[in-house]
Amino acid sequence: MGPPGDGCKTRKHWWRRSFGEGSMSAADDMKDLDRRTASSTPLPVELLWQWGWPPAAHLFWSHIAGIPGIPRDDLAADFWSGEKDRCKQANRTFADLLFAAGRGEEALAALMLAADPAAPQTFEIVLPQLAHAIEHLWDWPTARTTRADTLGRLMVWWRAARGDFTDRDRSIFLIVRIEMLERDDPSDGLPAATSEQTSRDENEESRSDAPHTPGLVVMAKDKATKLNNFHSEFKDLVDARLPLVVARDLAAVHATLTVEYPHGTTAVDLMLRPLREGEPVRLTPILLVGPAGSGKSRLARRIAELLVLPVYRYDGSSASDNMFGGSPKGWGNTVPSAPARAVNQTRIANPIVLVDEIEKAGTSLRNGRLWEALLPFLERETAGRYRDVSLDCELDLSWISHIATANSVEGLPAPLVDRYRIVKVAAPALKHLPLLAAGVLKEIAIEAGETGFVSPLAPDELAVIARAWERSGLSLRKLQKIVAATLEARNATAVKH
Repeated sequence: MGPPGDGCKTRKHWWRRSFGEGSMSAADDMKDLDRRTASSTPLPVELLWQWGWPPAAHLFWSHIAGIPGIPRDDLAADFWSGEKDRCKQANRTFADLLFAAGRGEEALAALMLAADPAAPQTFEIVLPQLAHAIEHLWDWPTARTTRADTLGRLMVWWRAARGDFTDRDRSIFLIVRIEMLERDDPSDGLPAATSEQTSRDENEESRSDAPHTPGLVVMAKDKATKLNNFHSEFKDLVDARLPLVVARDLAAVHATLTVEYPHGTTAVDLMLRPLREGEPVRLTPILLVGPAGSGKSRLARRIAELLVLPVYRYDGSSASDNMFGGSPKGWGNTVPSAPARAVNQTRIANPIVLVDEIEKAGTSLRNGRLWEALLPFLERETAGRYRDVSLDCELDLSWISHIATANSVEGLPAPLVDRYRIVKVAAPALKHLPLLAAGVLKEIAIEAGETGFVSPLAPDELAVIARAWERSGLSLRKLQKIVAATLEARNATAVKH
């Protein structure tokens, strides 16, 4: 696992505290590993169910977005390099940083991605902790999986640690898939696969030049000029085949959003309608229109989260020029277009670009306007051969999903409105309060790392919240503050007693 640097010491200290060598019991001290997972499947368990390393990596990559102190961009080149040693080292670095940040669940997931069947010792730091947590610590729903099925997958990992697969040049995730498909009475919930399909998947993972998942070359070498020093971070994109995230469990995504956004079910239906299970995600350009506080931006981010897609946010209210489309290469402070920056930061070909409060963008002609810069990206044909003025390269940005939010379409130019699908998000009503308040409560618990430790809102608390929320104008932003204040009052009362 490499030399025992500071990160390794942090990791060992965490394991020592968590598994009985300290003064506290393992179960008590593992709360920092998983206070967040009582209401959702733990990330390491989700990884056990991935069909190959690429989808597992995408799930992990999306999950760690936004964690303070975790430099995703700095490690992206190694993480997505496709070279085993570079990938393993990047994941070990992620693990050390995540352990130091107190994010044990994510750190364990990083170590799972670094596990190599050709090197059985790489499983030694993963399996005891993973098995203990699955068996004794984590409480997670069984709608998609069962504990027995998960333990069956874990058994394949134990076999890898024993050295049973050292002769296979495959990821542990693909090996698990093959082993589960070969069981006499498979109950792992995977779709049936023919031997031809399994063989094809096996061959593709073994070939370094073969695509593991659907992918796209965004910056072809024959359509690019030499990049200057301002664009050094883009050099790895030249002729690189970037993965396309595919839609998974769309029925579950739809069901989750319907519960979380009871006032926006029509919007959810319209946004998800173009997607097909197992195919790369590309949303129709969508303009979410609704009153302030109706949850438009939150809905866009939540859809992206459930689809395991990163979001690149662009603040329309502060845009007074056409910099969304980038600045010329000859400028001293040249900047590529926002969609190009989104691809470079996420290292996938189909992220979501979110333009918030588009109607508040400046309208002066002096330095150009945001809507003029947006137009080429909203047409698939022009986005597929977009000439970035900063990079001086032709890019294929046709798989990026574009979402914008606005309180009203009034004042927006017709050419822009015509290119979006207008989706109205209704203001929430008092009848939606129980579901919305439960969702806000869950978010607060997750942010505090206390999932499973926050009791549901009592009827009297809901009644108080309802009166305060109605007086505030039924805004979701206000509801978040009201629920947070209710929890503070509850905690203060509990301390007094």
